[in-house]
Amino acid sequence: MSESRQGFMYAALLSVSFLWGASFAAAKVGMAELAPINLVVLRFVIAAAIFGAMLLFRRERSTIERADVWRFVVLGFTMVTSYFYIQYTALTYTTTVKAALIVATIPVWTAIFAAALGWERVSPVGAAGIVVALGGVSLIIGGGRGGAELLSSATLPGDVLILVNALTWAGITLYGKAIMQKYPPFLTMAWTHIFGTALLAPFAFVATPLAPVPLAGQIGGITWPTVAAALFLALLCSVYAYYVWYLGVERLGAVQTSSFSYFNPLFAAIVGVLYMGERLSVYVVSGGLVVLAGVYVTNRAARRTAAARQARV
Repeated sequence: MSESRQGFMYAALLSVSFLWGASFAAAKVGMAELAPINLVVLRFVIAAAIFGAMLLFRRERSTIERADVWRFVVLGFTMVTSYFYIQYTALTYTTTVKAALIVATIPVWTAIFAAALGWERVSPVGAAGIVVALGGVSLIIGGGRGGAELLSSATLPGDVLILVNALTWAGITLYGKAIMQKYPPFLTMAWTHIFGTALLAPFAFVATPLAPVPLAGQIGGITWPTVAAALFLALLCSVYAYYVWYLGVERLGAVQTSSFSYFNPLFAAIVGVLYMGERLSVYVVSGGLVVLAGVYVTNRAARRTAAARQARV
């Protein structure tokens, strides 16, 4: 790859980091009028329609095998239907910055689950990184509080839900590994969005405890800020971001591409402070730095272990 094309790829991946960092704030804007499940439905109906159109016009293979349909149903339910409902619900209680920092621990939880299942080995350095990252999470959630004071914290329900969110995505990562190896990443993400949206469709029309007024009953009264937030999340954070991310994996490799995810919490903090008026406590800042350091060490150790294993083959 030429230097100019590589530079363009770096800039595109940096834009993805910004979009994913800003997505937490955009979700909060959308939920000023919509229930979390209704915003999820609106975002993914738009995204799935675009992914579907892209699949129709792809010159490469765009279909999946019938035997794999059930796997995509599971991926769609976990990666779209449930994951984003949990995340958006969490954001009604906690800040965008805390959410982004806790979500950043996904590689750590993935390593823990893989080791627990016996699929991968965690080196002593990797284990140290895991401990450091989890210490950072405790700083972010605890904020120097303990006991009854912590339990009464207004953001605790959201912090815990975001932690569940991170655990869910780590599990999805391991579950979807075989599918990702069988199909091109973009094809996998497109069909996952389509199946996930199909599972969400009933929520657009049927009143439930999650949304006493379904999306169909709210759509006519939403204002432009909510529309803009939904379009931002669907067009930029889903379609554009996933396309560029996996293009980066193809052209630069997974290691270089994944390094751009370290910018996500930084952009989330900038947008959260400047646009949402959020305040950064010393515990959130210090905990965030500790989390990123732990995630970096864990990832680096995992890459070294994988490289050593490959060298022995």
